Amino acid sequence: MKKIRSAIINDKRHRIVWRKLGREKADGLAWPDICQIEIEERLSSIDAFDTLIHEYLHRALPDIEEDKVYKMANEITNMLDKADLIKR
Repeated sequence: MKKIRSAIINDKRHRIVWRKLGREKADGLAWPDICQIEIEERLSSIDAFDTLIHEYLHRALPDIEEDKVYKMANEITNMLDKADLIKR
């Protein structure tokens, strides 16, 4: 899987950092103050994709509640996976 290093979210470039997040006990983190998203580097490709979408949604739609972000990310991931658009 190619790991992207940046993305434009709400007209701002965000760094995407792939690293071990064991201490944080999280698959992903979004840092609005420094325009950065961190993704656990040991995730499978489908889980990494879902986590990246999840953290992207947090930055793009900051007022959306966690449970709705979780559901939206899962729905997007499942739809694209069923369409065979996610490489494993």
